Amino acid sequence: MKKTFRNRQIEIIRHHVEEAGYLAEEFMLYSKLCAESSWKNARTVALTISTEIEIDTKPLISLAWADKKKVVVPKTFPGRKMEFFEIVPESEYELTSFGVLEPKDETKSVSRDKINLIVVPGVAFTFKGQRLGYGGGFYDRYLSGYRGNTIALADSSRLYEKPEWGEDKFDIAVQKVLKP
Repeated sequence: MKKTFRNRQIEIIRHHVEEAGYLAEEFMLYSKLCAESSWKNARTVALTISTEIEIDTKPLISLAWADKKKVVVPKTFPGRKMEFFEIVPESEYELTSFGVLEPKDETKSVSRDKINLIVVPGVAFTFKGQRLGYGGGFYDRYLSGYRGNTIALADSSRLYEKPEWGEDKFDIAVQKVLKP
């Protein structure tokens, strides 16, 4: 059920990002995130390096650096493990088999207790924070041991009243979903 819903949802997102009002939604989400106390107070923020169907995180990375925040991004490892690594403007990246950019440098690993806020990606969210990710379970595994703040940015194509994709016991909700 999840796989079928995820594939359909990705197609919905692909069409939505081409629509005229999409950029306005992204800018509203940026504004709302920057107004959040969890963003303002965070010294270390975890973001993804977005793909074409995700909310563009490049402006958020730049805003975080401008605010003197440490920015960390995920890198995946065998066994469906994920760690976060600090990036700086000079960082170099490699494209994974999932089509995601990850940092090449593995010397700046940051432990989860040092990350103040994780902006969690996904293809669908409910207003209560339930989420559907990309199918690898990386974030659910990571978030199961994380005690900091979590936020999701959800444009109108990603929002649902209830989890129409079905839920599993290991799914981890985000604390807050920002919507346009």
